[in-house]
Amino acid sequence: MMFEAPDGRTITGIVIRRNRKTVTIHTDDERHWNVSPTLVRLTGRHALDGVASKDGRVLPFTKPGTR
Repeated sequence: MMFEAPDGRTITGIVIRRNRKTVTIHTDDERHWNVSPTLVRLTGRHALDGVASKDGRVLPFTKPGTR
């Protein structure tokens, strides 16, 4: 995902939380940004885009070291 920062820079990262009013984006420089969803744009396809979940809504993540 990407958005434009107040100083004009383009910020890219991954969405770690989505609410009705804000989206929290984690960037490569370990920062978290709370942004309005209307300002966020897709940057391209993700490796998990083609993976379907069992119930159609949630993709489960396993804990490291478990199966």
